[in-house]
Amino acid sequence: MTNDTAPPTRYLFIVARNRPDILERVRERLHGDERIEVIVDRRYGERRREDVPREPDRRAGDRRRPAKAWDDLTLFPTLVAQKRVPSYGELERSVAAYARECEHLRAENDCLRAAIASLDQRLEALVSADTASKADTIAILTQAEDAVGALIARLRALTS
Repeated sequence: MTNDTAPPTRYLFIVARNRPDILERVRERLHGDERIEVIVDRRYGERRREDVPREPDRRAGDRRRPAKAWDDLTLFPTLVAQKRVPSYGELERSVAAYARECEHLRAENDCLRAAIASLDQRLEALVSADTASKADTIAILTQAEDAVGALIARLRALTS
């Protein structure tokens, strides 16, 4: 009896990086099979690249060495491994977590929209006050120009 809630089994067909000929043949033969993903082994050398070793080095050796001889791509050019696919329960938990995060982001977005609306109102008030201030300044300058013009006219009348 099959379990309808179990995720479908998926596989990785891993090809050694030094065997591109096998890679192309396998890709051609398995093209269209959605259960199998064909990839090249990406592991290359040691990941740590520091010149100075850490003290104390607790590693006994390369942690990525295959546990079994048939998993070693230096001995065999290909490897088939079952790909871990999350169960429907894990997917449901992920969806629930994303929904909670989405709700939190919506609430934060609403707060930001309210803050922006408040800032827009303040900006409109400042622009309005600035316009009124400029109008007042222009009126005062016009009065001052008229007064200075009148004084200059009087001064000319007195000196001529």
